[in-house]
Parts: sequence; structure tokens; C-alpha cells
Amino acid sequence: DLIPFGKADLIISVEPMESLRYLPFLSPEGWLITNTKPFVNIPNYPDMGSLMSEIQSFEKHIAIDADTIAKELGTARAANMVILGAAAPFLDIEFKLLQDAIKQIFERKGEEVVNMNLQALQKGYDFSLSEAMVINK
Repeated sequence: DLIPFGKADLIISVEPMESLRYLPFLSPEGWLITNTKPFVNIPNYPDMGSLMSEIQSFEKHIAIDADTIAKELGTARAANMVILGAAAPFLDIEFKLLQDAIKQIFERKGEEVVNMNLQALQKGYDFSLSEAMVINK
């Protein structure tokens, strides 16, 4: 309701079909950041090949397998941090401030949880930077 069609600078999604739902809001200069792993919760979920073709047809996109990256770090629950990291280069927030916020939010859960979330954030960030460099060439 608050963002007019074609005016959003960024769409961040943890699910590919959901990212396409909001594509009409994205400005021509905007970026689409999405997880490539679907959350299939309906019987007529679209074909993944078709979904990914649609996402890839949009020039400024980052499609990342956040679930696999998070699992490799030790927990699938960190997938949202991978997505946040992938979106970070396009946010008007200093990366160190995101890292500091994660430390503060997760500190009561222990150093291992903090470090895992920081690693997830960094993995998403690094992936996004490398992809954006390829796209911007």
C-alpha cells in the first residue's frame, strides 16, 4: 500500500514465487534478491524452471540458494541471514552495523550462534557482491 508500482528499490524474498508476486513494484533500477529454494505449500505450485526463468529474465537479480548455504554452516535456520547478507550491498546501512546488530540480537544464545549467523550474513554478502559485479559488467 505504501510503495507505488514501479518505485521499489529492492525486493527481498526468502521464496522464489513470492519474489515474483511483488515484481510489479520494483523500479527499473531496482534489485530483486531471492532464495532459490521453494516453500511448496500449495498443490499447484508453479514449475521451478519457469519460476527461475522469470527471475533470471530480470537483469538486476540475485538468486541464491540460501537454504543450502545455511545448512553447510550448521543450521537451516540461518537462511534468512544469508538472504539479509545478499541484500546488504543494496541497503543504505553500513555492513558493520548489520554485523553489530546480529551480535547484539544473538549474544544471549552464545558465541557459536552469533558466529554462525555472522558467517551466514557474510556468505550472502560475498555471493551478492560477486553476482552484482558480473551483472554490472
